[in-house]
Amino acid sequence: MRPLRTKSPDDWRCFSVVDGKIAPPSICEINIVDHCNLRCTDCDHAAPAVAPRIAKSDIVLRDLLLLSKSYKAESLKIIGGEPLLHPDLPSIVHAVRESGICNHVVLVTNGTLLHHMDGDIWDALDEVELSVYPETRKLLDMNMSTILQNTEKYKVRLSRYLYEYFRVAFSLVGTSDMSLTRRIYKTCLRARIWGCQSIYEGYFFKCPQCIYIPQILKQSIAYDYKKDGIRITGDFNFQDTLKNYLMSPEPLNACRYCLGGIGRIRANTMTKTSEWTSIHYVPTEQLVDYDKLRSLENSETMYDMSKVRVQYEDAGRRCH
Repeated sequence: MRPLRTKSPDDWRCFSVVDGKIAPPSICEINIVDHCNLRCTDCDHAAPAVAPRIAKSDIVLRDLLLLSKSYKAESLKIIGGEPLLHPDLPSIVHAVRESGICNHVVLVTNGTLLHHMDGDIWDALDEVELSVYPETRKLLDMNMSTILQNTEKYKVRLSRYLYEYFRVAFSLVGTSDMSLTRRIYKTCLRARIWGCQSIYEGYFFKCPQCIYIPQILKQSIAYDYKKDGIRITGDFNFQDTLKNYLMSPEPLNACRYCLGGIGRIRANTMTKTSEWTSIHYVPTEQLVDYDKLRSLENSETMYDMSKVRVQYEDAGRRCH
C-alpha cells in the first residue's frame, strides 16, 4: 500500500507551469489500443466492452507535436487496452520520442506478451510498468527470467504492481443526483491529484474514463466522447484553454456514470465479454464506498490499496 495525502477539496491545480509549459504532476498517458487479451471485471478502461482500435503513429506524432508547444510531462505512459497488441508498436514509441513531449517513456502492460517483445522496442523504452493479476501471476513467474534478462540487456527499469482487487469504476445506469455527481468529481483523484491526463485521437482529456464511458452506454443515452475533452491545436491561446479545462469545477458528462476513486472494492476477477456490461448495470448509489468518499472530502490521508508494488532480485540488481 502506498500512502496518499490529498490536497484541499477546492484545489483543482492538477498541473504546474515549468519553463512556460503546463506540466502534469508526473505523467500523462496515450491510449494506443482500446482492446485487451484479458477480461478484467473492473477494467477502468472498459477494454472488454469497447470496440478494437489501433492508433496510427502519424496521428500520434501530430498530436504530440502540437501539444508539446504548450505542455510537457516528466513521463508519458503508453497504455491500452493491452499496448503489446498494437501491430506497429516501434513506430508509436519512436513518435513519442520524436515529439519531445516527455523525458521518460513508460510502457504499461499486463505482461502476458512481454517475453516476446522485440529488442527494438525494449531499446526505445525507459521503463516497463507491469500490471500483475491473480490469474496471470503464474504465467508471468514462468517468463520472468526472460523479462529480467531484457531489462538488464537494454537498461530498462521494471516496475511491477500486483492488483488483487479493483475499485468499481463504472455504473452504466448512472445517477440523476447532481449533488452526488459533484461530490464524486470534486474528490476524483484522477482528475484532481494524480493528473491521469490522456491524449486520444486529436483530443486531450482529464482522464481516460471520460473517453470510454460514452462508448459502453446504451445507444439511447450515449453521446460523443469528444464533448468531455478539448481538441489539441496549435492556436496561440491553446495553453489558456487547457488551463481552464483542467481547473474547471464543473463535472464532465461522464461523471454521471463514473465512480472516480470511491467505487466499492471487489476482488479482481475475469468476466466473459458477453456478461461484462450487465455486471455494471447497477445504479451509482449502490456502488459508492461512502466511507472513502467522506474521507476524501475531509482531506484525510488515504491509501491506494489496490496497487501493491512487488520486487524481484536478479544478479544483484533490484527491479522495482
